[in-house]
This record gives sequence, structure tokens and C-alpha cells, in this order.
Amino acid sequence: MTSVTPTSTFDGTLVKRIDTMPAPVSFDIEPATKSKEGLNLELHTIAELLHGPGLLKRCYVKPNIPSFGAFEMHSDEGTLIGGADLAPAPLSYLAAGIAFCLLTHLKGYADSQGLNISSIRVEQKMKFQSRIPGMTVDMGGQMEGHSNGLETFVLIETQESDEVITRMSDIAERACMAAQTVVNAVPASMSITVNGRQI
Repeated sequence: MTSVTPTSTFDGTLVKRIDTMPAPVSFDIEPATKSKEGLNLELHTIAELLHGPGLLKRCYVKPNIPSFGAFEMHSDEGTLIGGADLAPAPLSYLAAGIAFCLLTHLKGYADSQGLNISSIRVEQKMKFQSRIPGMTVDMGGQMEGHSNGLETFVLIETQESDEVITRMSDIAERACMAAQTVVNAVPASMSITVNGRQI
């Protein structure tokens, strides 16, 4: 495990565990709380562009649950839009996060029910439409991005019945917070601070 050290260089390490999450400027970090509705948790993220040309970025991320560690991650973009392709693109992390989260809940349900399952694999196709200079025809400076859907394929080797596996998959999909974030409309806001002044 490493401590956070201010640096603008990239040594090729995509993800590493760090001792502590840097303190955000814009919000306070408060511990997760339990309520009648369930566990109210937050995932805190601090992302910044690294100095120099290209689109290399660094992100610190940690859930507000004591038993979950803090990590430093790097992301880049493909050369087509000015990146150097040194690290996964942001959308790659998004797609992987959904698949990983779904696998967590599929395995969790299978274990809790004592199901006889020898393997679980998730394959997903995320569809997007983008208007970005360099990738599409010139739209007069207009930049837009859209999600056009998520297709999930769950491949399971098991001796359980189709009904049991269908129930497991339905429950896991509803429990997967990452999937629910993209399949349902969620409240969102953005605050902008310029030179220490919120605009």
C-alpha cells in the first residue's frame, strides 16, 4: 500500500491501493449510515488531468465504508481523440464496473442460497453515440454524448433449474447499484468553481 504523493508523472501503474483518500475541497466525507431502507453509502471520487499534452488522468476513489480501501487509478483515451492509449478509457472503467458489480451480486446470491454453480461469466455490450471533434464529422463545435443501451449476457454452468437461475439473475440485476445507475434515471447536479469562486 502506498501513500498519496503529489506528482504529475505516470509510471504505468493503472491501479494501486493507497493509505488514505485525499480530502475533497467541495464536500465533506461522512461515514455510511444504515436506515430502514438499507445502507446509505457514497462513493467519493477526485479526478484530475495530469500536466502535459494528451488526456492522461488520475483519480482517487473510495466508498465511505470503513472496510473498503482507497485506490489511485489512471485513465487515458485513444490516439484518435488526442490520448496516448496508456490506460483504459473512462467508459472502459464504467463498463467494467457494471460487469464487476453484477458478478458480485450473482455470486453473493448463489452463496447465500447454497446454489450449485461451477462458473459465472458476464458479457456486456454498452452502446453509445458521440459527437466529439476528431471522431465524428465537424458539428460546428457541438459536443454531445448519448447512451444507446446496455445488453447483458450472463453465462452460467450449473445443475440448478432455469427458474432458480432466472430468479438469481433478476435479483442480482436489481441489487447491482452500478447497473441501476445506468438503466434508471437518477438525480444529478454539477457545481462549477472558478479561481475559488463558485459560479
